[in-house]
Amino acid sequence: MRWWLAPAAIALLLSLLGTPATLIHASAQESQTSAEGTTLVPTAEFRLDVRPGTGSIDRQNNLITVDSPAPQEEAWALQVQCEPISKSVLASDVFCVSFDARALPSNTDGLGSIHVSMATNDPWEPIEEPNGFRTFDVPNQWHPFRICFRAKQNYDANRVYASIQCAEKKQQLEIRDLKLIGLGNVPDASLPFTRLFYPSADNDAWRSEAQRSIDRHRKRNLTIRVVDAAGQPLAGATVQVQQQKHDYAFGTFVGNTPIHAGEDAAKFREQTKRWFNRVTLPRYWADWGTDHPAGVVKADATAEWAIDAGFEIKNHLLLYPQFIPDRVKQLADQPARFQTEIETAMDAALERTRDMPIAVWDAINELRDVSLVGDVLGRDYYADVFNRGQRSQPNARWFINEYGLMTGGSERSKHLATYIQQIEQILDSGGAVEGIGVQGHFQADLITMPEAWKVLNELSRFQLPIEITEFDVDSRDEATQAQFTRDFLTLVFAHPATTGFTTWGFWEGDMWRPHGAMIREDWTIKPNGQVWEELILSTWWTNQTVQTNAEGMATVRAFRGTHRVQAEAQDWARIRTVNLLEDETITLQIGVGGE
Repeated sequence: MRWWLAPAAIALLLSLLGTPATLIHASAQESQTSAEGTTLVPTAEFRLDVRPGTGSIDRQNNLITVDSPAPQEEAWALQVQCEPISKSVLASDVFCVSFDARALPSNTDGLGSIHVSMATNDPWEPIEEPNGFRTFDVPNQWHPFRICFRAKQNYDANRVYASIQCAEKKQQLEIRDLKLIGLGNVPDASLPFTRLFYPSADNDAWRSEAQRSIDRHRKRNLTIRVVDAAGQPLAGATVQVQQQKHDYAFGTFVGNTPIHAGEDAAKFREQTKRWFNRVTLPRYWADWGTDHPAGVVKADATAEWAIDAGFEIKNHLLLYPQFIPDRVKQLADQPARFQTEIETAMDAALERTRDMPIAVWDAINELRDVSLVGDVLGRDYYADVFNRGQRSQPNARWFINEYGLMTGGSERSKHLATYIQQIEQILDSGGAVEGIGVQGHFQADLITMPEAWKVLNELSRFQLPIEITEFDVDSRDEATQAQFTRDFLTLVFAHPATTGFTTWGFWEGDMWRPHGAMIREDWTIKPNGQVWEELILSTWWTNQTVQTNAEGMATVRAFRGTHRVQAEAQDWARIRTVNLLEDETITLQIGVGGE
């Protein structure tokens, strides 16, 4: 038993906390707000930390007002935090940082922004991975925040504390009824959660244009001419057009689950084939990846499965500066050896995959975070990475990949400008950048659809294919999660510059952020998974039956991709498979008449 919970409190918690609502609320204001544990730290005991010259924080009873007159380099320059918890913490204990907040529009640029964490001090480390440090938009009306953290390990007394950082942007915030609550080791399904704030969800102005764009850019006219044995038109013939595969890449990251044994792995393989036509395969040069023989074998085995299953393949990735093996990072003061190690690893990956039918490679990932390679070898070396890959595998398309462009909250515009500068620099250096990857790991900072369209438009200046490479919505608010998935997927599919949309997994049992899954660990489908199935295999899937006119002609406006076309007349049929990429006319001759 945890020190802050009595048995009666646990029983009360489990009886009062229900499951999330199944209705979609566009403004996302309702929350599962009960947190019936023990209040460890009330509002009055939170410390108000202000770095001189950065703004102010005031408290009156249960109301805290934060004034950040200008953005600071460190969001913790204005911080509300508690003293470390005076008792020890056990692995899997859950804590809830509970409060309501709003941004005052007269003194805030757009939405407010806060970072909420539970961490240890000296050294600083989040108590939950990978979600121990979270960013939230704060709307202009009161919004409930119930932010739970589960301890990944045991911690000694006086180590763990909660904080809210507020100095990221120009803003004035009000925070009321702030508490740190101890919940004990209870199931995730019992925990309170913050309902996602989805700004402008009721704005339908973009939807009609998106549908027009989908019809214009994702469909083509397939005209079928049906004739008899003598070549004469057959009027009234029945023509069925049934889609077999999308031309657009609807993909998922698969990890190593496909090469596991057991029932779950078998279901995973089957579901992957049902929902996706492309898979993103892991090939990480890292301490935990292909820097060791087992990592190489696993990467090769997963690729073999994908090839045998008939998927289009994307390899992730050639160079990831953040995860370069530690033994190589230690050579940063020896540029020649550092370069040799990097190029040996890249060449090994390219050689092992040379004969694989790879459609896309991520050449470089997340340059904004780690500048190590450029610092040691010069910025022009990034162009060499692209060219090295393109020379080895010219049939693949070589992408750059970055995050924070759709999910960066108040930093989004700055991240986008940095990404554009990086792409320009690589292109100016002669690098063969052939595609632009945009990650989409959403948590609380949901972008509006008009803003997302603007991001895609900005990147369209390069006239290169754009893809959403890593999508999930990490939230237990399944209703808004599903609504946002529907809208974002629709908008991206509608944009003419995009060629693909990849989820960062789909099954809760194999997800970087499990709450972002579309299928639960027990293989029941979530609302966002229902959205995916509906759009990919119904709304955007051609299955149409028509009759030929007096000239023996019938036309179907079909989605680009592979279709099975069958014409029937007088109990006879003719079948053909058509790969429809542009408007096309085919003739099907049926063995009737002409006697």
